[in-house]
Amino acid sequence: MKVDAAVQVLTSANVVIRELEITDALYGIYAERATAMRIERCVITGRVKPMDETGTGNGIHLWYCAGGTLTGNRVERFLDAIYLSFANDIVVTDNLLQWNGRYGLHTMYCQTNRLERNTFTYNVAGCALMFSNGLVIDHNDFVHNRGSRTYGLLLRDCSAGTFTDNRLADNTVAVFMDGSNRNRFRGNLIENNGWGLLMFSSCAGNEFAANNFIQNDYPVALDMRRTSNQFDDGRTGNYWSENAAYDLDDDGLSDVPFAPVSAFAFVSKQYPDLTILAKSPAVVALGVAERVFPAMRPSEAVDRFPLVRPARAATSERAGIPRSDASRSWGVGAGYVLLLGLGLLGMIAGRGRLTSSRH
Repeated sequence: MKVDAAVQVLTSANVVIRELEITDALYGIYAERATAMRIERCVITGRVKPMDETGTGNGIHLWYCAGGTLTGNRVERFLDAIYLSFANDIVVTDNLLQWNGRYGLHTMYCQTNRLERNTFTYNVAGCALMFSNGLVIDHNDFVHNRGSRTYGLLLRDCSAGTFTDNRLADNTVAVFMDGSNRNRFRGNLIENNGWGLLMFSSCAGNEFAANNFIQNDYPVALDMRRTSNQFDDGRTGNYWSENAAYDLDDDGLSDVPFAPVSAFAFVSKQYPDLTILAKSPAVVALGVAERVFPAMRPSEAVDRFPLVRPARAATSERAGIPRSDASRSWGVGAGYVLLLGLGLLGMIAGRGRLTSSRH
């Protein structure tokens, strides 16, 4: 019944906690029934070993709070770096949440919170949002969250949220969704993950448009054949690095729709042990057969307007996180094209001078 915390805030309003350094704490900052509280630029370290889900205590724990702001904090080695329960209208910005036993940020029964420009890294799940609606998740980095059941972004019974310009890279599962409806994903970069999007049949009415899915082992895995989830907004789809797209009318959209759910991804979603065969010749042959015979597609999920080039990607230089490989490759390619052009101009000029000297 007792919460041992470095700082406790109980039934108070407009409290400001700024630039504290807290170490070896069970709970860092614990608040209940606090209104319009601000926690700024604190460094908070707990006792939980990284990736140890049996640990206890949270870095910043808010219960039944409203209208607070958490900004510029670094929180590590707790069970959950930030835990919000029945906490509404909370703004979480510019925090580094890393090396925690379970989640970088965990919400339960929260409404209309905002998460902006945070970094979630080296946790079992970067961000676990549960029973929370109307969320705005914008310009965050979910990177290097890896393990047997590790997620960059986990949504459980979350609806009517907006997810824009986030980067999800090098996670076991980039986005996991269960019982979550009517969410909008736009402008996100999802690269180098095991699963890009893992979605259960309990999800409906979600929309994905102008996102970049780059070099994921499985771009999308569903356990449903029929779905009301959309992979375009009616005009613009997503970029898929696996899609050998062609664009004869040069409008930036592929002339052929793309089905992001492969037969093997569909089956391995239900039988995870099959993933050991992911790169086998039989699975490669199955992928070729799907492209030749569209009737073999296991799901109705289709991007009707896939992009032939990556959309503007959400990348970040914060916390030493490099730009995406796609951005680098486009830059290198442009450099080679420029050098090639200069070389051709030099050859043409040389041939012109040679011709003049002969005359």
